Amino acid sequence: MSITRHEKGGYFMYSQKLQEVLRIMGIGRFTWQNEELTRPEVAAMLKPKVTARQLQAYLNIARKYLPEFKKFTNKKTGGLNGMSKLYKYHIAPLQEIRSLAREHTLADIENEFHQRGSKK
Repeated sequence: MSITRHEKGGYFMYSQKLQEVLRIMGIGRFTWQNEELTRPEVAAMLKPKVTARQLQAYLNIARKYLPEFKKFTNKKTGGLNGMSKLYKYHIAPLQEIRSLAREHTLADIENEFHQRGSKK
């Protein structure tokens, strides 16, 4: 028996419920790695926690030198794209920048990542 749009609730409603169940179970395209995070959530996940302004500074460094952050560059202005989405896989590189920031200035960190990028 196939489900069509004309049956009770319609195919669309069935599809939405199935996607929700799969998301909760972590199956399919909705896995915990693909869950969108807000900037305040990411700032709170870093150890120790940072402010939104600090996170923005870390994102600015990451977007220039790390391939997984290339989409954070605004094509028109060349600056930080505030509409880019953050995911769990972004936390580890941001945590590395955060750890370096405890011992060095942001300019030193940017120089370090620039040197890493030029070696590749």
